[in-house]
Amino acid sequence: MFFPITGVNIAVWYLVGIGFAVGMCGGFWGGGGGWILTPALYAVGVPMNIAVGTSLAQMVGQAIVATFWHHRLGNISVRVAAMMIPGTIVGVEIGARIMEVLKTHGEAHVNQVISVLYIILLSGLAIYTLVESLCSQQALARAHQQQTDDEKTPSNQRSAVADRVLVDAAHYLAQCRIPPMIRCPLLRVERMSFWVIFLAAMLTGILAGLLGVGGGFLRVPTLVYLIGCPTHVAVGTSMFAIIVSGAFGAFTHALKGNVDLLIALCMLIGAAIGAQIGSFATRYVQGTQLRVMFGVALVVATASIVVKNFFNMPVLAIMLVAGIAGLMTLIIITLLIRGVAQAARAQAEQAADH
Repeated sequence: MFFPITGVNIAVWYLVGIGFAVGMCGGFWGGGGGWILTPALYAVGVPMNIAVGTSLAQMVGQAIVATFWHHRLGNISVRVAAMMIPGTIVGVEIGARIMEVLKTHGEAHVNQVISVLYIILLSGLAIYTLVESLCSQQALARAHQQQTDDEKTPSNQRSAVADRVLVDAAHYLAQCRIPPMIRCPLLRVERMSFWVIFLAAMLTGILAGLLGVGGGFLRVPTLVYLIGCPTHVAVGTSMFAIIVSGAFGAFTHALKGNVDLLIALCMLIGAAIGAQIGSFATRYVQGTQLRVMFGVALVVATASIVVKNFFNMPVLAIMLVAGIAGLMTLIIITLLIRGVAQAARAQAEQAADH
């Protein structure tokens, strides 16, 4: 199908399929999926500035659907999300203005700068998340072995709530006492300064406006490591915040001619379905497992940008992005089916005991 605004031909099934995978991964990890979506659009010939704006436009509908399900699962801290909104809005506008400055130097310059930023951020975050989450998973497994009441707790319930963070900077940042201070029962720390949350949100907002992401791939680690949210709460809270950052980012990019609404609508068809499945699947997965899968996906997304931008191999780039999105989709569906089956089996056993 030919898209006149962008000036490229893209198969509709490709857009719907990527939208479904991105929606599922976004609902599962708490991101809009821009770190997959923007490279996927860029790989099929969409200019980077339009890929950025279109990604943000698609995220709005996806985030609304995912937020609804996360709210039902109790995975959203509205208080923390509300504190992040001002910083996110300021950051998104800064990011969009930086994009306008880059555009004055030509499309090739924009593609080069954004691609390098993607590579640095994704690779660094992937390495950190993988190392920390794997170590945390091992520590969590050892802790489970020492518990004497494991057999009394159904395995599906343990996996749904189990979480551990070995590198937790939130306790140190909580020592910042600059008022106003906020309290939130869902955090691992008792009190935190509003300004810590504001600055963290502004950073993710800048990247949202500049890189075409909802900020989720940075917001979730920020919420987990810097603010002290359990992983599942960070996922749901991030999706809620993406509604604001995505809507504002899409609006400001649309005014600058960086959005192809037809492409966004095609992707939203699949994303609306995938977001519901991904959000519900978090109920049956450990926080450490969420972060491990997240890190693996970031590695492949980084590789796709390197292959496209530095080796001029767009077909391989598409295969990498589509491959990791498809693989993670299958894994999420498998985890969901297994979790539902374990929950049903546990309920049957309890009914039999009574």
